[in-house]
Amino acid sequence: MQSITSGQPVSSPIEVKGSVSLKNGQILIGKVNKVFPDQTAEVQIGHQKMIANLEIPLRAGERYWFQVKHPIEGRIVLKALDSPDMSVSGLKGTAAQLIAHLGMTPEPAASKLAEYLLANRLPITKETFQSALQWLKAADAAEAGLPVIKSMYIQQLPFVKDVFDALFTQSKGEPFHKLLSAFKQQLQDLGAVTRTAVKLMDVLDSLHVVKQNQLQLNGLQNLVTTWLNPDSTPEMKSGAFSLLQKTGLIPKGITEAVFLENLMDGTEARSGMTKNSVIDKLHQGLQLLSGTKSGAFAKVEEAETTIDRIFTGHDHKGANLPADLHSIQRKNISAEKLSPLVFHLLQSAFTEATAKKAIGGKIEVNDLIGYLNTDTEQIEESKGKVAELLFQSLNKLSEAQYVRNNERLVLSHVLEAEFQTIDFTSGPSVANQLKEMTKVLGLQLEHALLNLSGNETKEIPNDLETLKPLLLKLLNEQIPASIKEMAEQILNRITAQQILSQENGPIQNLLLTLPLNLGSIQTDLTLQWSGRKTKDGKIDPDYCRVLFYLELERLKETVIDMQVQNRIIKVTVINGHGAVLEEAAVQYLDILRENLGKMDYRLSGVSFVKPVNEKERDLEVKPIPFSEAGSYSGLDIRV
Repeated sequence: MQSITSGQPVSSPIEVKGSVSLKNGQILIGKVNKVFPDQTAEVQIGHQKMIANLEIPLRAGERYWFQVKHPIEGRIVLKALDSPDMSVSGLKGTAAQLIAHLGMTPEPAASKLAEYLLANRLPITKETFQSALQWLKAADAAEAGLPVIKSMYIQQLPFVKDVFDALFTQSKGEPFHKLLSAFKQQLQDLGAVTRTAVKLMDVLDSLHVVKQNQLQLNGLQNLVTTWLNPDSTPEMKSGAFSLLQKTGLIPKGITEAVFLENLMDGTEARSGMTKNSVIDKLHQGLQLLSGTKSGAFAKVEEAETTIDRIFTGHDHKGANLPADLHSIQRKNISAEKLSPLVFHLLQSAFTEATAKKAIGGKIEVNDLIGYLNTDTEQIEESKGKVAELLFQSLNKLSEAQYVRNNERLVLSHVLEAEFQTIDFTSGPSVANQLKEMTKVLGLQLEHALLNLSGNETKEIPNDLETLKPLLLKLLNEQIPASIKEMAEQILNRITAQQILSQENGPIQNLLLTLPLNLGSIQTDLTLQWSGRKTKDGKIDPDYCRVLFYLELERLKETVIDMQVQNRIIKVTVINGHGAVLEEAAVQYLDILRENLGKMDYRLSGVSFVKPVNEKERDLEVKPIPFSEAGSYSGLDIRV
């Protein structure tokens, strides 16, 4: 064993690659470049050169295995182990030597890891090697985990399993919106397993993540609700009723009053239906009105009062028909006078059903639709027709021109409720929406808790009702394995965003992936921002770089690279249809230049380019954090 002592002080650590610092116990390969007469030498480790004191002679031009030892009097000691035999057996032989130095058992997985670490000139300790090997064996794709290990070294992240799991899940590249949608679907299918699960469904609803077949699932519900909603205008109500007839849920060719009368007269046929609390109340009310039509009450007002008792009284079962109909003088009341009461009864039923949260409310609304039309095949057909009408309206197809104005108003209202999108024409609107979504994901939870003062403790419950803390809470509850696995994946994706959004010297990096709805299409919006800070710690608006990654329905993978230098902005749009995009965008460039000028920025140009080659265009665009290409190492980097 031989030792050399570095002349470089500990306050300026040796960098092997990026900003990875040498630490006690690390084993790596170094090359002696030059030997000087005064028993010093220039030693190169990776890209870093240093002057070292030699305790025993080493030969120039030779490579040696070095192990980092504890600093001695402000110096880093490198112990020379032996010379790696790279000429004979190449990288595989060197990897075998490394495994032997670490005292590890040779095996294929260990050899592959050693070869990767050596090829990328990453420092190694026995502890980190054992941990990395264990994580890779547990991962479902060990090859994909190797670059994650490299990122952890380069970005000087905590070398712990939680960080690896988070970055590994991120590296798989599965669309975030699909993970969230699949998770929401699992929660729906299994029912409200816990109170936390119900809260999670509300949070996922606020992110608008479940849009696959959403028109098919909720379109009919929304039409019926629009028809019965007390806040709907007469025009909206008539339009919704007309659309319900077009879909076949309500028979064509009859008026609303006739349909309501038929519903009232058909209560006997519905007596054997499966009931829940809302349907039970509705059924009782319709029976009461049917009796009223035959003279059960002397006045309409009496029937109305009794109906109100059904929905507002605790003991609605007491609101039955008079015990002795024969003792009351019969006085038939016309259906025309009772139709408004039937409608009022339906409104009360739907209001109570839709007021219920999450799964239970939706089930009761579906049951109520089944009460309006007992033909289950017809209901499914109606759902399909509603989805078709909404799709035509959404895409402004010619078929949608045949709907009347009041029907078009209803379709627009339903689409707006189903597909709330960001108004990209308004900068403040986009900024507010993105900030709100980061809160909903729980990305700011730890920051909020760390900066919380004693007077703000009342706000903690609001922060705990976001996605990340609810997932953490759910994982501590008794839940099915399938839900647990998916909850862990989503939690890892959120944590990865937090890990990759970090400060690196004066450089601040931010990675943000959000589910985004563009009409009926779901995608992910991934934003990478890198910029520097001013001396007072604020973001410097003069220099930054922003990348947007977006997969669009027809344009497919799209990257927008915006670079700001001294308030001069250059934009590059990378897409396989660059020429088409350029032609479409020409008319907007002057507007862009003018609006940027109002904010004291100057647009130097917008270029549209295709990916470098066909292979790249065929590959899915996967964001790579800026810091992975190298970290801040003392230079004033301006991008």
